[in-house]
Amino acid sequence: MMDGSTMMDGSMMGMMCMMMVLGLLLLILAVGVSVYVVVRLLMRKSKVEDYPLMILKERYAKGELSDEEFDHKRKLLENSDKER
Repeated sequence: MMDGSTMMDGSMMGMMCMMMVLGLLLLILAVGVSVYVVVRLLMRKSKVEDYPLMILKERYAKGELSDEEFDHKRKLLENSDKER
């Protein structure tokens, strides 16, 4: 003969397992979103700071600047970064 407490224990165990899985998925999602946000912020920061130097290198590679002009402008950019 089966009483109600045996059936209740089985369904409670199943609910507890489902809650543990849901909690684990939420934890993984939270860590993933956190890592994504940090990486995006770091990438955006490095792009903004290096943008003038990147343009200078592109102009030098295209031959629009001589060696002396490139070195002079690069030093100016480096000095302006140090002043900030």
